[in-house]
This record gives sequence, structure tokens and C-alpha cells, in this order.
Amino acid sequence: MDEKKLCQAIELFAEVLFEGTEFVHREVNQDVFEYISREQADLLMILKIKGPSSPGSLAIIQNVHKSAISNRLKKLLEKGLVEWDDCQIKSDKRSKLIKITEKGEKIKEELDSAVFNALEALIDDIDDEHLDSFIEIFTIIKRKFKGELAE
Repeated sequence: MDEKKLCQAIELFAEVLFEGTEFVHREVNQDVFEYISREQADLLMILKIKGPSSPGSLAIIQNVHKSAISNRLKKLLEKGLVEWDDCQIKSDKRSKLIKITEKGEKIKEELDSAVFNALEALIDDIDDEHLDSFIEIFTIIKRKFKGELAE
């Protein structure tokens, strides 16, 4: 693989991720974020993708101190969007996992819909062939991250 092209692809990915996040925050209807903060919405997304997780691992993923996660989780718990999972981590019986609730899933769907609506017009002129390529490349990368594909 061409190292220069790989570096260009990685830089472009980072820029798209950054610019995309900024775009979504600017364009998504602010009413969507009236009920929960963006950081809380990010936690719901993480829990939706990753499944039940410990507060410590959520702090690592969001790159914040455990106290920040505790505050976010407390607010999400109060709103009924997350709950403590009855399953305990086998290696440490004192640890508990947090999981998204049905109510949290519904809020997450509303947020996803708002993001989709904001992005739909932006990428409406991308043809199916390019969209298929995008899906194929990101599927391969995701599977490699998860260790599902051999080098």
C-alpha cells in the first residue's frame, strides 16, 4: 500500500470526522438537544454500539475523567435513559455495567433521525456507486478494528 496515500486517507478521515461533527452540531435542530446534552447523546450512542459498559470504560472512550462520566450517567439515570445492568463483570463482582433503556433507545432514534435529516441534503448528489464504495470501505475497516478480518 502506498504510504503517502494512506496518510492522506487518514488525514482526510480525521478532517471529515471533525468537520462532520461541527456540521451536525450547527445544523441539527437545537430542540433535539433540549432534553439531553451532546455529551449525554454521545454516551447513548456508545452504549447503543458497544452494549452494556462500565463507567470506567465509558470515561476512556469519551476521553474524560470518571467524575465527568459519573455526572453524565447520573443525569441519564434520572431521565430513565440508562440503567444499571443486572449482569456483573465476572472478573470483579463489585463492578456494574450501565446499559441503555428502551426510553434511551427512542431518544437515540430521534437524534439519529435529526442527524440523518441534516446530512441528507448535504450528500444528496452522491451517486449510488460512490455510496456503495464508502459502505464497503468502512465495513472492511470496522471488521478489521473488531479483529474479524485477517491482515
